[in-house]
Amino acid sequence: MKADLLIRNANEIITADRASYRPKTGKYLQDLGILKKSDVAIKNGRIVDVGFFKWEAEEVIDATNKIVLPGFVDCHTHLVFAGSRSFEYEAKTAGSSYAGQHKTGGILYTVEQTRKASLDELVKKGLKDLDVMLRHGTTTVEIKSGYGLDEENELKILRVIKELQSNHPMTIMPTFLGAHTVPQEYKNDREGYVDLVKRIIPKIRRERLAEYCDVFCDKLGFTYKESKDILQAAKKEGLDLKIHAEQTGHNYGARLAAKLKAVSADHLDYATEKDVTGMIESKIIGVLLPGVTYHLTELIPGHKKLKKFLPAKIRGMIEQGLPVALATDYNPGSCNTQSMKTVMETAARLYRMSYAEIINASTINAAHALKMAHEIGSIEIGKKADLVVYDCEEHGMLIDNFGVNLVDTVIKDGKIVYKK
Repeated sequence: MKADLLIRNANEIITADRASYRPKTGKYLQDLGILKKSDVAIKNGRIVDVGFFKWEAEEVIDATNKIVLPGFVDCHTHLVFAGSRSFEYEAKTAGSSYAGQHKTGGILYTVEQTRKASLDELVKKGLKDLDVMLRHGTTTVEIKSGYGLDEENELKILRVIKELQSNHPMTIMPTFLGAHTVPQEYKNDREGYVDLVKRIIPKIRRERLAEYCDVFCDKLGFTYKESKDILQAAKKEGLDLKIHAEQTGHNYGARLAAKLKAVSADHLDYATEKDVTGMIESKIIGVLLPGVTYHLTELIPGHKKLKKFLPAKIRGMIEQGLPVALATDYNPGSCNTQSMKTVMETAARLYRMSYAEIINASTINAAHALKMAHEIGSIEIGKKADLVVYDCEEHGMLIDNFGVNLVDTVIKDGKIVYKK
């Protein structure tokens, strides 16, 4: 039997095998489906065999003393933006709060810079960011709009994402986040801005510029009622739903996600046990963003001992049975990293998640958070050959060896797209 590409003699193949059509929860998050000293055969962009076999191929990757994982699925990013807010991070380390910065700049500063940037400038920067992600093992990414906050610039950002889809090997899932925050010109007319967002949605659908609609349901963003109005309008137009929920306080976003059957609710710092129960009943993925907690350098009010609080909270979610995913939330203000590995390291440190939980949350469960688990997120026969070879002998080293990129080779749709 002849394949197009063979990966030979991997010390570990982390299949993250889903074993069913459901995301991994509870004790199943501990199962990585590891195969030792094994091979992967690829033909026509798909995985055709995994394990021990006698395939042949013209192109062979020797993975001796290396490991193979599914490509990471970064299911929550704000990748299209202009300008830097590095000055904010220095201010945060000196004690400035995220809420305080939001009032004087924050998202609105990035909106100002992004509105000034041309489509070509944003595409150029976006391609550069995607290259960084790819070199760090990410093969699928979700990208939100949200730094335009008017019709012209929100559509511009979504068209940038469409250009990125056409000009980069990574799989890109576009999301409309017109409801990121209220722009300056509407600060005294919130109802008018909500109506504007709702009017943009049909235009987005006609041009097929987005698969999802997201809302920042938060005291820094939109109320429960405003979020509900926008998401219901999006659902009526056939868009799937996501929601930023319980990030800076408890604003019932997770319960709204459950009510409207969103695909995921993201952040969840302030989610309660009742919120989690509703999400489980509605089969919603909880997307955790530990890089945000790290980058904001803030303690959650009432929980000064963050190292004790967050592990208990995340452990409670997992033990309740919530399917959790991890993502970077790559953006210029609250988490400026393109590296899923960095986020995985942070999840181990802040959340005390196990290596297996972290890897499953970054691959198969993250694929479920984009409704793509039938195609990506695990190494299984028939799935797309989105694979990464790492120059280390066992999977724990990916997280233990922090701050170092261990990627050796990235394979996307069966083709080598990066080699160290």
